[in-house]
Amino acid sequence: MTRTMKSLGALAALAALAPATALAVRNVGAPLAGTVAATTYSSSGAYHGAVDIDGGTCGTTPITTGVAGTLAWNVVINTASTLCYTAMTGAQNVARHTFADGFTFRLMNFNRTAQTFDRTCDRCNIGAAGDAGIPANSLHLQRDKSGTKDTSWYAGYATVGEALSLGELVGVLD
Repeated sequence: MTRTMKSLGALAALAALAPATALAVRNVGAPLAGTVAATTYSSSGAYHGAVDIDGGTCGTTPITTGVAGTLAWNVVINTASTLCYTAMTGAQNVARHTFADGFTFRLMNFNRTAQTFDRTCDRCNIGAAGDAGIPANSLHLQRDKSGTKDTSWYAGYATVGEALSLGELVGVLD
């Protein structure tokens, strides 16, 4: 065999040893400019297990899905009007992506706009700031699997009181 053929054979053997699927790392950018209002624990000290971003003018500041990479976001709209400063967790508008490993990433507590409707999209405008949330008027970003919230995606990235620009790194999904 020629040296080239041996090299190609060695590369093929190494490729066979590699995992069939590599983990995709996806950066989560701030879906709106604002301040991190809560992370693992809420201001009351209760377990929260997500990132809340408080910002923008209720009903007017646009919110996007905020995750780099091609993802199919299932957008479900449960409110018929603009809700501001309601501090409750009833009917919510939700954008959700479920990964192959069973983890789900959700953006909740946003207002519907003229462009907001039940649909599947990628990197889209999903609504506007506001809606039911604790603290009131905040966007909730949550990763979970089988009902258990995962906080590792934002650990070391998002801190309470931190001001975020639109698109600024909030955490990493892997």
